[in-house]
Amino acid sequence: MLGYVPEQHDFFTDALAEITGLLVSGERGEAVLQLIDEASMRVLGVAAVGMLVIDPRGGIEVVAASDEQARFVELLQSQVDEGPCRDCIHANEVINVPDLASARNRWPTFAPAALAAGFRAVHALPLRLGGRSVGGLNLLHTGELWLTELQQRLAQTFADLAVLGLSQERDAARRMERLAEETLGALNDRAMMGQAVGLVAGTLDIRPEQARMMIGLYARRNARSARDLAQAVIDGRLDLADLTVAASETS
Repeated sequence: MLGYVPEQHDFFTDALAEITGLLVSGERGEAVLQLIDEASMRVLGVAAVGMLVIDPRGGIEVVAASDEQARFVELLQSQVDEGPCRDCIHANEVINVPDLASARNRWPTFAPAALAAGFRAVHALPLRLGGRSVGGLNLLHTGELWLTELQQRLAQTFADLAVLGLSQERDAARRMERLAEETLGALNDRAMMGQAVGLVAGTLDIRPEQARMMIGLYARRNARSARDLAQAVIDGRLDLADLTVAASETS
C-alpha cells in the first residue's frame, strides 16, 4: 500500500519543471513520454510505469515504459488484446486492480504473466483528448496499490501532460491530426531508440535499461534530443565511451 510523503511534493515540482522544459523546447514524442514515465515512478512511488496509445493505423502500441519488465507487460496487452490498460483505453475510464491475483478470470493471459513478471497491482488511467480516450498510462506495483486522492490527481496530471506532449496545437480541428502525426512519430522514435539501446547494450555488455538510462542522461546533459542521439548511435557518429563517462559522473 502506498502513501503520500512530503518529499513527493518536491519530486513533483522538479518533474513538472523538467517535463514542461522539454515541451517548450520543442522536444517530441518518445523522449517526453519516457520522462513522464520516469517522473510518475518517482512521484507516485510505484515500481514501474508504461504507456499505450491508439495507433492511427489500427490497434494499440507501446510508446514508453520505465524498464524492460514494464515494456513486456505493455506489449503483452497490445498483442493479446486484454489487460487493465487496454480496458481503460476502450472504456475511457480508470481501471484500478489492487491485487492482480483476483483478476485471473478477467484477464486469463495478462494477469498470470504480469504476476510472473513481479507485478501485483495495476492502476490504469486513460489519456484523453477532447473527452476521447487516445491511450492509457499504466502504473504497476509489486505490492498492493491504493492511491490517495491526491496521488490520483497527480497521476491524472501526468496523463494530461502525456497528451499535451503528443498534441500541442491551438486549433481544435487540427489537434486529432497532430495527435496522429505525433503518435506515429513517437512509435518511430521508439523503434529507433530500441535499435540504439540494443547497440549500446551489446557493445558495452550492459542491461538494456542501463543503456536506455545512459542515452537519456547524455541527451539531457548535452541539450540534445533523444531522437538525434539515438540516430547518432545507430550511424556510429557517437563514441559510446562518452555515454559511460556521462553516467559515471552522476554516480
